[in-house]
Amino acid sequence: MTPEEKRPFVQRLFSRIAPRYDWFNRLASFGLDQRWRRAAVVRGGIAPGQRILDVCTGTGDLAVLCARRYGAAVGIDMNREMLGRARRKSRAKRLPIGWVQGDAEALPFPSETFDRVVIGFSTRNLSNLTQGLTDMVRVLRPGGQLLILETGYPSNPLLRVGYQLFLFTVARLIGFLLTGRLWPFTYLARSVKQFLTPPQMIDRLQRLDTQVEYVPLSHGLASLYVAAKIGPKPDADCAADGQHSILEVTSCRP
Repeated sequence: MTPEEKRPFVQRLFSRIAPRYDWFNRLASFGLDQRWRRAAVVRGGIAPGQRILDVCTGTGDLAVLCARRYGAAVGIDMNREMLGRARRKSRAKRLPIGWVQGDAEALPFPSETFDRVVIGFSTRNLSNLTQGLTDMVRVLRPGGQLLILETGYPSNPLLRVGYQLFLFTVARLIGFLLTGRLWPFTYLARSVKQFLTPPQMIDRLQRLDTQVEYVPLSHGLASLYVAAKIGPKPDADCAADGQHSILEVTSCRP
């Protein structure tokens, strides 16, 4: 599948499964997906007052978690159906989250705007991974961190084979029972199997001038990459900008 073909395909896929996407995540991961999200925000040093961007926010689970714990967040996604469900979550919980419909590979924010950029289980769905990662690093302030939570690559060969077998059998069956469609979950299983290994992902991130830490979660069933943007710390004027609302998403630099 070419990048030009992948973008509309992925958008159509998520539009079809949006109503049952959260149920699929919980059932297919036995509830571990939420534990992995909590581990990501803790390991990533997310704290009150930081400007946080959740890229490919989907139904908003990471943005909601950040806003509930730390005060506010911004979530961006191209898919209208997924974003609509995210908005309903934040309204129900009365959380200060700014939702933006936009492209992860061309983020509509000034450079050096955010202290943390997070993306959960979505990097493998980007049509141009390098472009997407480059733009996520661009909108980070120097010293900020890009937190990538992805499906894993267990180091144990038997566990890795069993995990991939589970994705192509049980997980696909769960998806079919929830939605009546099999093809979206066939794609999702293949995307996990064909995605970069941890060393390949680390190399890709290091080429973007970041210092990378790889953290396997649940014996490698999920992968967390903490990529710190190399550069000087924000100056005093920029640091003081944390007083402003995260929903302004403006940069303190010219």
